[in-house]
Amino acid sequence: MPPSRTTSLRLLTVALAVAFLAGAVVQVGRLVRHPLVAGADRPIPGGSIIDARNSPSLAYDPRHPDRVALTYRLDRPSFSAALEWSGDGGAVWHSTALPLPAGTDRPFGPDVAFAPDGTLYVSYVNLVGVGNVPGALWVARSTDGGRSLSPPVQVAGRLAFQARLAVGPDGTVYVTWMQAGDVGINRLVGGPNPVVVSRSVDNGRSFSAPVTASDPSRLRVGAASPAVDAQGRLYVLYEDFKDDRRDFENLEGPPAEHPFALVVTSSTDSGRTFSAGTEVNSDLVASHRFLVFLPEFPTLALDPRGQLYVAWADARNGDDDVFVSRSADRGRSWTPAQRVNDNRLGDGTAQYLPRLAVAPSGRVDVVFLDRRRDPRHNVMTDAFLASSNDQGRSFTNLRLSSRSFDSRVGPSTGDASPADYGSRLGLVSTNARALAAWTDSRRGTQDTGRQDIFVNHAGRRQATVGGWAIAAVLLVLAGTLGALAARRRTGPG
Repeated sequence: MPPSRTTSLRLLTVALAVAFLAGAVVQVGRLVRHPLVAGADRPIPGGSIIDARNSPSLAYDPRHPDRVALTYRLDRPSFSAALEWSGDGGAVWHSTALPLPAGTDRPFGPDVAFAPDGTLYVSYVNLVGVGNVPGALWVARSTDGGRSLSPPVQVAGRLAFQARLAVGPDGTVYVTWMQAGDVGINRLVGGPNPVVVSRSVDNGRSFSAPVTASDPSRLRVGAASPAVDAQGRLYVLYEDFKDDRRDFENLEGPPAEHPFALVVTSSTDSGRTFSAGTEVNSDLVASHRFLVFLPEFPTLALDPRGQLYVAWADARNGDDDVFVSRSADRGRSWTPAQRVNDNRLGDGTAQYLPRLAVAPSGRVDVVFLDRRRDPRHNVMTDAFLASSNDQGRSFTNLRLSSRSFDSRVGPSTGDASPADYGSRLGLVSTNARALAAWTDSRRGTQDTGRQDIFVNHAGRRQATVGGWAIAAVLLVLAGTLGALAARRRTGPG
């Protein structure tokens, strides 16, 4: 006997359900394979035709992830720094001036961090003299997401370079920097010049005397970054430049011949004492000279399980690549360097200036500058985001910039030096998305030297029915309705 109309409708319902579920399963599979999709990149508003803005740093309020703050430095037309804040995840930005005491000017080298209670902290120095050296290191705070800032509190005095911020789960504020003894023109004079740490336990109203975090036996260190785990253990990552007198003393010559090392030290007593440093990787090969006061920062982050991740760039493969290493035992041992960028190995293009962040879900994200689209000249640059869902063992790469930009555009420290794109990029990661900020010269030329801060987000795909599933549903529906119509015309049998 032919099936009744009721039976046919039941079969149709089952077919629809099966097709819908199959499409949903395929889409969930896409979430695993391609976790993030790029949005539309846009510049931070403002700036003039000759402005050079670089070294962005991003932070978000853990209570309100759409509340984001961004700082960056200006190298032209005069040295300065800026704070931008957004209440809608970075779609619209607003500016707040960085306050300084009367008689001081030129804020510079800013960093930004949110506390668990939503308090925003901003660190920066003021520059003094014709040599533009730090006169003092300051921290200001905001309780309204950056709309207003308190009068700044002095953390350190003269020659505090490369300051960075971190806030612990109990609200303790940490500041790291390289404390110079004396300086000359683009060089350090004498030593030691250690990495030091100061802390505040009263919401940034006062700071402790600095404590040395770097190993005393390491004579040329810098580019330090702090991070704090859920138990309050403080980690400090820094770079050991070994015997690189050439860059530290501004001597003539090519990049350093011998490798550098990345070192991690930790403190279990809120930064009062530090363990001996452990080398994360000892094979960092330099590809270019750098200004000792403003080196490119490696980057440190922790996942919810307390695992540490470090990212950096070096030229061990003949051209610059980005690498990640992980520690599951609080920094005592580290995995071998894992290459992050997935272009062809040794293709002659540079990938560099990485910034790393870990989402609460454990997804590892790294934003970096990348010239893979210009293999002939290794000049035109893009911002890329790499993401890993397997604890940094493998990465998928995603282009964030919609237009390549010229790496030769921007200020430089001399005829033989490349244009300066700053010491870091900005990145924050939530389960739903990653928000990145980078230095971009697409609106400038080699004559103007203009650089802007561009931002873009990469978000998860929406769980929608795949196109093939919709087509299958329509075919089943058409076939079933056709069979019912044929039986209505001819009758049973």
